[in-house]
Amino acid sequence: MRDSIRTKEYFDEFINQDAERIRKFYDKLNSGSISEERVPLINNKIIDLKTGILIAMYSRGDSIDEIKKECEDLVDMFCEKGDVSIYEDNLCLASMGYLLGIASDKMINLRAKLMSADTYDYLIDFIFLGFESNIDNNKISFPRDYQKLIKYLNDSTKETFLKYLRGWYKSHYHSAWYDTHKNEKFKLYYGYWCFEAGAIAKRLRLDDKDLQNEQYYPYDMVHFTE
Repeated sequence: MRDSIRTKEYFDEFINQDAERIRKFYDKLNSGSISEERVPLINNKIIDLKTGILIAMYSRGDSIDEIKKECEDLVDMFCEKGDVSIYEDNLCLASMGYLLGIASDKMINLRAKLMSADTYDYLIDFIFLGFESNIDNNKISFPRDYQKLIKYLNDSTKETFLKYLRGWYKSHYHSAWYDTHKNEKFKLYYGYWCFEAGAIAKRLRLDDKDLQNEQYYPYDMVHFTE
């Protein structure tokens, strides 16, 4: 277990529940019972569910190798059928892909897909390319939300990094996943992980030995090597 908020049994049920939802959506798509105009909506719902399952697997303590396989499938589907309109989701997927060492051809395809978004910016491109990015470092789509992380790119001080990481949850009060752990009626919570902080830490080779138990920090994924 990597998550301390829910039990393994909870994540077992969450993953099984959403896997069944995905199966039902595929059955409807394959049967042709979904109107053509709704197909993109269903595909994006499947992508959302697959993303939640992937994160829940990490929370549950699954092997990173297994999570990587799921992520590769997710990236393939996203590149073919995904919606790039939600910046936070784009940042999350780019970060997970980099942390998991997704095959270079898949990462090239993912970057090309994400570059079609109006909000594609220096922060996401830095995760793909590091300082080799040729995007203007002043091009940040949501500077208020990510200002401390951007500051860390410039000053590389651990204090700046920790301020972002420790304030990450509260700063994302507007996100769909915020406070889902408080919902006792439905299983909506899949874990709170700041993957972009992990990706930036890995890019800048942050000395993070003391961050292994830091809430929100995906330490195991940051240190994954095949």
